[in-house]
Amino acid sequence: MDSPNTFRGTPLTSGVALITHNGLKYLPQQLHSILAQTRAVAHIVVSDDGSTDGTWEYLEAWANEAPVRVTLVRNDPPLGVSANFEQAMRLVEEDIVFASDQDDVWMPDKVALLAAEFEADDSVQLAHTDAILVDADGHELGATLFEELAISRAERRDINSGCAFRVYCRRNVVTGAAAAFRRRLVRHLQPMPPKTMFYHDGWLALMAAASGRVVMLDTPTIQYRQHGANLVGVKRTGRLTKLRRLWWAIGSPSPLKATTDSLLSARATLHAHMAGRAGLAPSHIAMAQEAADFIRWRGRLPASPVARCAKVASALLAGRYHTFAHEPWTDALRDSLNR
Repeated sequence: MDSPNTFRGTPLTSGVALITHNGLKYLPQQLHSILAQTRAVAHIVVSDDGSTDGTWEYLEAWANEAPVRVTLVRNDPPLGVSANFEQAMRLVEEDIVFASDQDDVWMPDKVALLAAEFEADDSVQLAHTDAILVDADGHELGATLFEELAISRAERRDINSGCAFRVYCRRNVVTGAAAAFRRRLVRHLQPMPPKTMFYHDGWLALMAAASGRVVMLDTPTIQYRQHGANLVGVKRTGRLTKLRRLWWAIGSPSPLKATTDSLLSARATLHAHMAGRAGLAPSHIAMAQEAADFIRWRGRLPASPVARCAKVASALLAGRYHTFAHEPWTDALRDSLNR
């Protein structure tokens, strides 16, 4: 008897949206790992953002010899990370789009593993995995991406049970370099906001969760290189970092206005993008509005310490901080003590 996830239809095709910018040092190893997959990709789009280190010339020579269809695009002037990725993903014409950085290394079965998730369930919009963290020379750092992100059991449960949007309204745990998504998701992604509000992988995660299922796999599928030139890297959140944040929350004399204004702008943008858009769950649109309302509420807390603490305590008991704040206890403490 076949398993419930046995795929019987036509296999889905896969393409790669790879963005580059002065990445010649690591790019050849990344391209080799993409071509060495146990399940081949059908199309590779490389969108170069004004490289001046020989990356473009290398890509031109490589594309002439590549055993797969390659589309090269050069941006002059540069578009920036989010717009560059938007351009690359839009040009991929296959069923599944694999996002790619220029400086990582893919495990040989990455495409096969993730493609199987989409073929097993048509409601899956995005699948993402763990990654092995390595240094600039490719040496393992003794930790994985999920370990450094400190993904909680509750967050894992929500993501795997179809409630991923709840997690992503609070914080992003999806790394684009370890993710793939259906091409049909592109219509929900555009236009992508500037990176000052959302990085492209966070936006991907939100739109995927709002329109279908997200699958999170503990299997690492890339070596995720950490070095000084990372556009987006892993920010370690060990005990010392958490203590520093707590101390800052207690001791900072600065008002919350700058923080709440920034968060409100991002969450208001999210809700405005989702509102009235066909194919997105109404419950998720409502949650996006609630997330924006919560930030707006934080920005309007009363000046009186007693009244402010009472309101924060009430919101904590009601679960609003745990639903919408990245660090609920730290954020609640900061809201209580600083104004």
